[in-house]
Amino acid sequence: MPRLILFILTVLLAMGIISVAVASEVNTIFELELVPLSEIVNNPTAYDSTMAYRKISVIGNISEIDKHLVTINQDNYELKVDNTNDQLLVGFNVGDSIKLTGQFLYDPMGTSMFYPKYTMHYPIVQMGEVNISAIVSNASEFNGKYVTVAGNITEIKSTIGGYIVDLSSLDSDQRIRVYYYGSTDLKPGEIVSVTGLFNGGGLHSEQMGIKRPPLSISTFIPGFTGLWTLFILGLLVIYMKHE
Repeated sequence: MPRLILFILTVLLAMGIISVAVASEVNTIFELELVPLSEIVNNPTAYDSTMAYRKISVIGNISEIDKHLVTINQDNYELKVDNTNDQLLVGFNVGDSIKLTGQFLYDPMGTSMFYPKYTMHYPIVQMGEVNISAIVSNASEFNGKYVTVAGNITEIKSTIGGYIVDLSSLDSDQRIRVYYYGSTDLKPGEIVSVTGLFNGGGLHSEQMGIKRPPLSISTFIPGFTGLWTLFILGLLVIYMKHE
């Protein structure tokens, strides 16, 4: 066992890098009450947001898409979805499984409608780290999916419940708008990493912070260099031979 521990330490020292990655599958802004379509169809007044605002989430398969209306179904129940803001559904196709978050308005004399605020592919699709320029040039490919981007804050302004941040690419003049839900003391000129749902032309996120390089040994031991790594490796080899 001691030899195994020494071997692991040796590998880490040879690499000179210890990195830590932390990821969250979803943001809490999307972790709302999930209501089956059967519940909405059979008891629409319970979820009606006409008099009192109530945000819920629904899941279904897209069965129809037209200019103003989308239909989703689940277990032979269907729900009409407003498609006025067609950017929310760019890149979605008939047959896709989708999760929508928004409000339901019941109309006993006409067509009841679900008005989405966010839409995402379901199960959740994680695209990992993506360049801002790639998203801007092909928004439909990333719409409704989770991404991580890095960029320079060019403008940040507070709103009710969060911030609107304009983020410029590190390798081009392309920009993306971030809707950040939380508190922060970040300011223009700082380079940040943001993870969230890209939807409707913007990135919705609760995860934004200064972009930092992977942690290295020199982070903890100032002056630690590759020469020190070789020196310690030599000592470890000598120790193991004489153990």
